[in-house]
Amino acid sequence: MALINPTRREVIKGATVVSAAALLTRWSKLAAADAPVQRANLALVATPSSSFTSGDTSLAALNDGFTPRNSRDASHGTYGNWNRTGTQWVDYAWSQPISTNQVEVYWWNDGQGIGFPSSCRVLYWDGMQFVPVANAVGLGCDGNQFNVTTFDEVMTTRLRLEIVSSGSTTPTGISTGIIEFRVIDSGKSPAFPPTVIAGIDRDVIIGGKTYLNAKVKAMGGAANGPTQLAWSKVSGPGPVTFADEHAAITTALFTTAGDYVLKLQAGDGNLSSSDSVNVRVAAPPPAQRWEPVYMQSYKVDSPLLNSRLKTLITAWIPHCVDKLSDLSVREGGINNFIQAGNKLAGQPATRHVGYPFANAYVHNAVESMSVALSTDAQGDADILKAQDAMRAKLDEWIPIILAAQEPDGYLQTRFTLNGGNHWDPRTRTEHEGYTAGYFLEASIAHYQMTGKKDSRLYDAAKRLADCWVANLGPAPKKPWYDGHEEMEQALVRFGRFVNDNEGAGHGDAYIKLAQFLLDCRGGGTEYDQSHLPVIQQYEAVGHAVRATYLYSGMADIALETHDPDYQSAVLSLWDNMVNKKYYLTGGIGSGETSEGFGKNFSLRNNAYCESCSNCGVLFLQHKMNLTYQDAKFADLIEDTYYNAILGDFDLTGKYYNYTNPLDDQGRVGAIQGRGLVRYEWSACPCCVGNFPRVLLMLPTWMYAKSPDGLVINLFAGSTAQIAGVAGTDVQVVQKTDYPWNGNVSLTINPASAKSFTLRIRVPQHNTSALYTPAPAVGGLTSLAINGVAVKPQMENGYAVLTRTWSPGDKIELETPMVVQRVNASSHVAADVGRVALRYGPLVYNIESADGSVDRVLAADAPLSTEWKPDLLGGVRVIKGTFADGSELAAIPNYVRLNRGGRSIVWMREQ
Repeated sequence: MALINPTRREVIKGATVVSAAALLTRWSKLAAADAPVQRANLALVATPSSSFTSGDTSLAALNDGFTPRNSRDASHGTYGNWNRTGTQWVDYAWSQPISTNQVEVYWWNDGQGIGFPSSCRVLYWDGMQFVPVANAVGLGCDGNQFNVTTFDEVMTTRLRLEIVSSGSTTPTGISTGIIEFRVIDSGKSPAFPPTVIAGIDRDVIIGGKTYLNAKVKAMGGAANGPTQLAWSKVSGPGPVTFADEHAAITTALFTTAGDYVLKLQAGDGNLSSSDSVNVRVAAPPPAQRWEPVYMQSYKVDSPLLNSRLKTLITAWIPHCVDKLSDLSVREGGINNFIQAGNKLAGQPATRHVGYPFANAYVHNAVESMSVALSTDAQGDADILKAQDAMRAKLDEWIPIILAAQEPDGYLQTRFTLNGGNHWDPRTRTEHEGYTAGYFLEASIAHYQMTGKKDSRLYDAAKRLADCWVANLGPAPKKPWYDGHEEMEQALVRFGRFVNDNEGAGHGDAYIKLAQFLLDCRGGGTEYDQSHLPVIQQYEAVGHAVRATYLYSGMADIALETHDPDYQSAVLSLWDNMVNKKYYLTGGIGSGETSEGFGKNFSLRNNAYCESCSNCGVLFLQHKMNLTYQDAKFADLIEDTYYNAILGDFDLTGKYYNYTNPLDDQGRVGAIQGRGLVRYEWSACPCCVGNFPRVLLMLPTWMYAKSPDGLVINLFAGSTAQIAGVAGTDVQVVQKTDYPWNGNVSLTINPASAKSFTLRIRVPQHNTSALYTPAPAVGGLTSLAINGVAVKPQMENGYAVLTRTWSPGDKIELETPMVVQRVNASSHVAADVGRVALRYGPLVYNIESADGSVDRVLAADAPLSTEWKPDLLGGVRVIKGTFADGSELAAIPNYVRLNRGGRSIVWMREQ
């Protein structure tokens, strides 16, 4: 929702917009005035809805009482329906009938995809249907003014404005938007109590403040006398201290952990109303954090992952590199860097090609090649051949990229070639930080891959980061935030890496800049999460990739600084996302807003779940695991890795998913377009290099380092070397067919005998409150060290083993693996009457290749598994019988859509 400015005072046609503590003052001034009372704006006490709302806009902006300066004034938020054309509508509903004969509409035009409509009309609810108002005069579509429409008086509980977009009969038709939509009282409407929105449910860490940003709106006129405000504690185990209990916008402090309910009461007597907000108060995370494990050379020996990662290395990444090497690729590739280098050298150069963020594709490809080269080929001829080609390509590309870097360290070819001021608010959408952040991350991967022998990209990354530090920061430097987050988390990752490589303190300036960039956000839109200061954000909103990158960067700062307000905001955002906006597959982004989140529990199965946003979810869960040292975050990492990301490309490595709906139609095409699910390439290939780098960074997700030892978060047949574990280096050899079965063998090889603690995650997969699996599965079936059974101490979902470890020590464990039925919360309307299946971490699909996906599964139908070596590269299927007697054969979600047809997660349940 748009935040009402607490200092703004307005009387609109006699209607008072009450914002924060100014409520009482304003009513006093009105009462004292001798001017006649004008008719009230009934919209202020209405509930808005629409046919569609784009992710960068808000329904709340329709009736916040704002008077715009012009049709581009989005300072208080706007409503828009981009990218929809044709007829759209917005609707107001009241709790009791109102009487009106006039509306006033201020149209929004952003000069891009939102423009003035070609026509509009007003309809009212007659008790049975919406019908047009009679004798409407006005219906204007002009800019920079309130367009007044009068009509015969109506008494109704709902009023609708239908809008027809300009040029809507053509593919290039623009969408429409509104800044403010007033409904004027005819003088016969009843009095309404104030509208109170107490705020978003949230978490708070003891020692931190929770920011209460309530919104109170009331009609003007004598019928609604002075309004009083009062916050109070309804329930909770300890005291609550309000900074100002009579202000809508205030803060609250807690000293005792537990669940609280806070209430804001507005008004008196019959014209009073209230709303409440739930607050969960938690203890601070541990003071000593866990440390991430940097990518180093590792081996994979996993029946499931061997073929998937090989396909990435030998097919998908080379395909992307070939595309980006094409000097004529219209989306933009390495040629942008060639041209920028030419211009900096004083030679002829062409303009930047593709989106402003096209450099990101190359940076992601560099990182993907670097992590692919960190994967031991183990003699595989195909992998060795692909890796040789990658080395040659890096040798070709690196000098080109370095030549495109400006003398002060700045790097983005869109600005070098096309001109423009760096870090200018007018070009905030040009992704300066997005591309720069990816370059920093690529430089780390390359430097690590070369054994820190080739520092060319690493040195260039330091020059770039130094350039940002030199120009951005507190006065006299510039304030700044990027329209697409990424630089924030990249700066922290880079700063930590510099500290670890060059000594404590050397990278601190980069981490401080990351926090400064975060703290600059506010006063913008929900779409890019700039609507509020970050420490006051408690709900996951807007564009899902931008959101997860922001939240991941915030989690980094919370981990670095132990700031309780940052910790509170991050925990709140995580809680809201995982427990109200999270798909069973570990993906996010319902897509009914522009590439973003919908409302709580709005989880339609034709979801967006962009591949990049799923990568961002994994980043956030990883940071939360390092912070809170709880296995539930690693459970979610595993969910997202195996279900939301591992299936981003097909079995051949020729096509990829931009979006990952849970109800897929399965069309495949050569280029991204309407109705296609997998593409060979895309007009916006932002995901093509992102998911490969994430999938291949396996050791980083599998392990973490605690102050007293090593943490094992994921199971996969592999060999990894982890440096700096309680003063020694440790090799871990995992032998397992997980997730096809639950047997895991871990051989621990420290450089020499050493006492330290080993924490081994015990999988649960029941973290999200949205989903209930049955039967409940958890714990360990068995655990033995060197053949001797052990009953380990359990701590936050980990089996904790402390002893002197010697080379060759072997841990053998088994986790229970059974077929589970999963039912969604009744709040998730899309999944009512449906059931999903999972086995271990794997979510399963049924596909039309095996029969109709509309068949019904009986609630008591027996289910079992069977290994099918010749199906989809070898998978364990879930078998059973549908209610009609036909065979059920469900396949893992990650191999969906390799046989054509339709594929769904949630099947009908009898």
